[in-house]
Amino acid sequence: MAFGFVLAIIAASCSATAAIVQSIGARRVAATEHLDPRLLLRLVRNGLYATGLALDGASSLLTFTALRTTPLFAVQAVQAANLGMVALIALLVLRIRLGARDWVAIGAVVVGLLLLVLTAVSGPPAEVPGSAGWWLLATVLALAVAAYLGSPRMSGPAVPGLLAGLSFGCAALGARLIGGAGTVGEVLANPATYAVVLAGLTGLLLYATALQRGTVTVASASTILGQTVAPATAGWLLLGDGVRPGSVPVAAVGFALAVAGAVALARHAEPHPPQREEATHSRC
Repeated sequence: MAFGFVLAIIAASCSATAAIVQSIGARRVAATEHLDPRLLLRLVRNGLYATGLALDGASSLLTFTALRTTPLFAVQAVQAANLGMVALIALLVLRIRLGARDWVAIGAVVVGLLLLVLTAVSGPPAEVPGSAGWWLLATVLALAVAAYLGSPRMSGPAVPGLLAGLSFGCAALGARLIGGAGTVGEVLANPATYAVVLAGLTGLLLYATALQRGTVTVASASTILGQTVAPATAGWLLLGDGVRPGSVPVAAVGFALAVAGAVALARHAEPHPPQREEATHSRC
């Protein structure tokens, strides 16, 4: 269990650093009114964003490894601590000031994670029906289509950030589903594998859109909210993720503190106005 938490914490630190450099890089690329998959191609050519993407890749690999033995709700709560790290890095790099409430929220995240470390039980996921992977893939496809059709009405970072979080949450759920696969053939034959890939790409696109339409703190808070609550509930109900006997109330308090503290960090952040593609097209 401890090893899985260590991997998850390292993954969160990689993700937090990635959020900062991606935020800077994303604002150097013209924003679009509609969700445009070509945005990722333009962003990859940006050195800062590409560096953040590499860090995200390392974070995903570490998270996938942690999910093989650590409950989904615990790993996702550690990812919520990502926002506290984002805030601290933003304080140093982007010169964003943190108030007393922000520090209290960071403390809540730390206490919540400690409670989860003490209560979570390690182990592989429970057996699930073979159709679970197909249902997950269908959910990811529906989420991607809904995000594309609704993107023109996403004026700020909160909605695309939330949808990005749900996409990343689906990817984490898929990783937990295929964590028990014994061979490469079993992994490739599992529809959850393709759900992970599609959810990851959709999440990256939506998160980049959120970064262009607001502050990194707001975008990250919305993303964390989406990638923790729903996936953690699914892991608890469907995958047999559990806690030590008699520790359910403590684990629930820990999870609530970690997530609420992360989200509270973004309550007073003010979004930046989005760039318009027609006004900045020449910068692409």
